Amino acid sequence: MSSSTVAVGARGVEEAAKAIGWTATLYDGKLNPANFPVMVKQAVASKADGIIGVGLDAPLVTQAVKDATAAGVPIVSVQGWDLNDDPSTQTEKPIFTTRISFGDRYKDFAAAVRAYGAASAQWAIAKADCRGKIIDFSNNEYTTLKLLEQGFSQKIKTGCPACKRVEVPWLAADFGPALTSKVKAAFLQNPDAVAANGATNPTLGITQGVTQSGLTGKMQMIGGFGVAADYDALRSHQGLAAVNSWPLQWWSFAAVDTLNSYFNKTPARDEGLGFEIVDGAQDLPTAGKDFAPGFDVPAAYEKSWGVTR
Repeated sequence: MSSSTVAVGARGVEEAAKAIGWTATLYDGKLNPANFPVMVKQAVASKADGIIGVGLDAPLVTQAVKDATAAGVPIVSVQGWDLNDDPSTQTEKPIFTTRISFGDRYKDFAAAVRAYGAASAQWAIAKADCRGKIIDFSNNEYTTLKLLEQGFSQKIKTGCPACKRVEVPWLAADFGPALTSKVKAAFLQNPDAVAANGATNPTLGITQGVTQSGLTGKMQMIGGFGVAADYDALRSHQGLAAVNSWPLQWWSFAAVDTLNSYFNKTPARDEGLGFEIVDGAQDLPTAGKDFAPGFDVPAAYEKSWGVTR
């Protein structure tokens, strides 16, 4: 829950579960992958009817998920990955019970996330005037970030041969001053960089590196996932120029809807999910608000479920 993107997703799942009439229990991984299989086992031991993992990647919980399946407990992951999605285990069979559907827009979540990364790269290419240096703050600890990076780096390679991409790896353990120091060092070593990819949690150290380097207004950086903290940084010109935004509440309701379809033995529905690049000129949410589509997500799902609050 210390990761803003995961926390928003978890709160959304709790809200959706309450709306549909379920009881939800929150298990917090505390940003430690070693806790993930323990949480799955605890949920099974508590006789849960189903499990929704927020950012839960199958390679980190393989045996625990298999044990849950054997116990008859279905699992769906929100913005998390099955074995066949992860580049390091893509030849293996999937182990999650069901998955959120994108209809015919994207083959699967992996394709959607690569497209998301490519869209961020296209924005950076434009800001680099199709020929400048782009700093790419990358993380390969989690499948979501691996695939975002694949989409971003491939688009830079094919879409801007004249651009130079400088990769700067970071770890979740770096969040805070350590990451800020790494970012400042990257800017110092690449003073001619004109654009940057700040990944999904830029306000946990990356945006601070931009401001402390005196690059506010000069460094055109895209980052964030669409939480209020991202827009606070964008609105106050604190290191972000654009946010590639996922509708996180929508994702959470989609996960509950997908699990509900499984319970009812019906095919997973196309949840309509996508993303949108938001800057200071368009679609900027009001202060304190996360990104949201132009309709009432809870009301739409409650109507489809036939429930009222």
